[in-house]
Amino acid sequence: MSISRSQVEDFLYMEARLLDSQMFEQWMDLFSDDAVYWVPAGRDDIDPSRHVSIIHDDKESMAKRVKRLRSGFAFAQDPASRVHRLISNVRILSEDQASGALEVTCMMLLVELARKRQTVHTAFCEFSFDTRKDPWSIRRKKVNLLRNGEVLESTPFLI
Repeated sequence: MSISRSQVEDFLYMEARLLDSQMFEQWMDLFSDDAVYWVPAGRDDIDPSRHVSIIHDDKESMAKRVKRLRSGFAFAQDPASRVHRLISNVRILSEDQASGALEVTCMMLLVELARKRQTVHTAFCEFSFDTRKDPWSIRRKKVNLLRNGEVLESTPFLI
């Protein structure tokens, strides 16, 4: 049975809601143990092992990032940003039912309110899912920020 775009959208909306609600531990539970969460810097098609990235985390690094946020010592997030994510233009690129592999892209508009200042971030997002379990797991999330080659005055703790 093929996965519908509506099912993919529901998953992406759930992921966005977890992040917007600062439910970071539940958000991390969506990722497989071998997951990669990547936000390139400078260009979208760089090699993260040879170039600087805004974020290039495995699941252990993600856990450290969330722990630091929860510790009260993430000064850039004191007070914590308020964010709203809008997901659109969801496309299923490929699906392999035998392996559960699903490749998806979408556009994201993230509006952040931090210290009485509103910032808009836009991105083209790429996801690789394993759909063999319910809920699915994210194996790879790549967030290609439109402004990834510019100085970012503000970036939410997790994009």
